[in-house]
Amino acid sequence: MERITKKYRLIIALTAVICLVALLLAANYNLFPFVPRTRHTVSQAPVTLTAVPVGTVNKSIYIVRTGSTESSESVPVNAAFSGLLSELYVTAGQAVKAGQPLFTLQGSSEAAGNQTAGVSPQAQANYDNALKEYNRYQKLFEIGGIPRRQMEMAAARLQEAKESLNSTQSSSVPINGSATINAPIDGIVTAIAAALGQGVQAGQQLISLGSGQEVEVVVHLDQNDLYLVHLGTPATIDISQQSIAGQVCRIYPQVEANQIPSFLAHTKLTNNPAGLLKSGMSVNVRIDTGRTAVVPAVPAASVLRDDHGQNFIYLAANGKAAIQPISIGETIGDFTEITSDLPEQSLVITTNINDIKDGDAITVMQ
Repeated sequence: MERITKKYRLIIALTAVICLVALLLAANYNLFPFVPRTRHTVSQAPVTLTAVPVGTVNKSIYIVRTGSTESSESVPVNAAFSGLLSELYVTAGQAVKAGQPLFTLQGSSEAAGNQTAGVSPQAQANYDNALKEYNRYQKLFEIGGIPRRQMEMAAARLQEAKESLNSTQSSSVPINGSATINAPIDGIVTAIAAALGQGVQAGQQLISLGSGQEVEVVVHLDQNDLYLVHLGTPATIDISQQSIAGQVCRIYPQVEANQIPSFLAHTKLTNNPAGLLKSGMSVNVRIDTGRTAVVPAVPAASVLRDDHGQNFIYLAANGKAAIQPISIGETIGDFTEITSDLPEQSLVITTNINDIKDGDAITVMQ
């Protein structure tokens, strides 16, 4: 046994030396599959950055609806009696206001002799329309669909139309008498069917009033929307990645079968580029109510998005960066609206956001 030990002693010693040298080389070149304990004691330096509290912005309140394009309606203005068109105060394409003079008719002995006594077609049509409107409004008022003010206005229009009808029934046009006809509504003169000095017959259409466009956009409104939408309210029509400006020009009540009051708002367009809008199309409509709401917001530059399309921000919490998924709304100026909840008193990291990750140590500059 002693002989065997002496024989392999040199080999054992040599093997030990080789193993020791191999260990030293592995340690020198960091070839061990584990990290030396001393490495864990060396911590990464905190990232210095800035963070701000969650802010607020004023966001415009829009009523967003899906609407449809319809052919524009026109209102005819007829001659109340036979005579001559002695004065014409408007031109085609001119915008007019309700009550603005349009033309003057001059009666003549020939016209008076040929004119039979009776009701003016225009006065009768105005009365019929006013009565129809009044009955429709009365149904809505009874179920709380419209405020009293609208009901009273409809009653006043009916009374005015009735008085106008009675006056045409009880009087005739005097020889060489004249009468000035005013615009029944706000609108644009879309057509003039008679020339100055031309003889006209009672009931003949002389002028058409309308929006001046081939199409209008119509959207449904709820009763509560009427507190925010009025005649002249701006609206934007979105279609085919284009936006067309317009404004509400008429609002009509509509009674559905279920008796739930609703309204139709007609929007006239500022322009219709290249005839983009045609009758029968479906469009998105944003009606600007002119009001704003205060909403939470963060600097737009602090909002990031991951590979899955999820938006997130980094919050500064207890000396570390914490990732916070968020839902966002509109970007208004340099701020983006936050529509999801955030922890109370959150501090949003605004600088070096590309140099940090969740859980990194940070130092917030004051």
